[in-house]
Amino acid sequence: MKIMVRKNTDADAKEAKIAPADSENGSGGSTIKKALGNRKLLFSLAVLVAIILVVTLPPRDRSLENLDTCKSEGNLATRNNCYRDLAFSMNKTYFCGKVFNSSSITSSCYAKLAVEANSRKSCEQIKEVKARSYCTALLAINKIELPLCGNVDDFGWRNYCYAQLALVSRKHEPCAMIESESLIAECYVALAKNISYGPTCAYILNQDKKDECFLALGGINADPLLCAEIGQPANRWTCYHRVAKKTGNVALCDRLPTGFRQNCVDSVKEASQQPQ
Repeated sequence: MKIMVRKNTDADAKEAKIAPADSENGSGGSTIKKALGNRKLLFSLAVLVAIILVVTLPPRDRSLENLDTCKSEGNLATRNNCYRDLAFSMNKTYFCGKVFNSSSITSSCYAKLAVEANSRKSCEQIKEVKARSYCTALLAINKIELPLCGNVDDFGWRNYCYAQLALVSRKHEPCAMIESESLIAECYVALAKNISYGPTCAYILNQDKKDECFLALGGINADPLLCAEIGQPANRWTCYHRVAKKTGNVALCDRLPTGFRQNCVDSVKEASQQPQ
């Protein structure tokens, strides 16, 4: 029995070489298809993003662009000031945004318009601390809203907020929230003078400032009881002298030391002879 052994021919070798190549082409085709699919996906996403931007971005306001009288100004500082003034005159924040390379002008521009619009949200969106603080402080004062002063970031503007709110509200409580003893005293003095109410002086802890307050109010109100609250003798005598002269009550001169009484009496008589 003969066993037939098949010899490899050149055709067989070619087929063997072709088979792997076909397999590789199949895999390569799949990779190309995937790449093409990814490109289509990326293109679709790009188109979607473009549509969203077109829909959501605010349209350019051609009417405001036509009012832009500052763009031809060659000097940068002059142009920035021009845009700020234009924003104020037109009451349009659009021109605040046209200020270039000057955060202080831009921020102050936005702040002033936010205050005029009475917009707390607009104030909070200002990035520069002092401008935002100025904006918030003025809103608090305009609204007479004490808690809003606490949202003021800058120390100086926060104290200013409390001091002015005390005057506007005619109440002493905001003065106590100021973070400086000397400024607290100044707040009480200003309030006492503003409302002509002497007892406000009693809230002042510093004795010299307290005496200054009672001296001022004693003379303004012509009230000897306020003079009696003054701790420093010389200031107390000055207060009695002023009240006596203003009221014509010469008996108050007796509360001065002997060496000063006659001068007080003479001042009262001289004042009474003056035409009213």
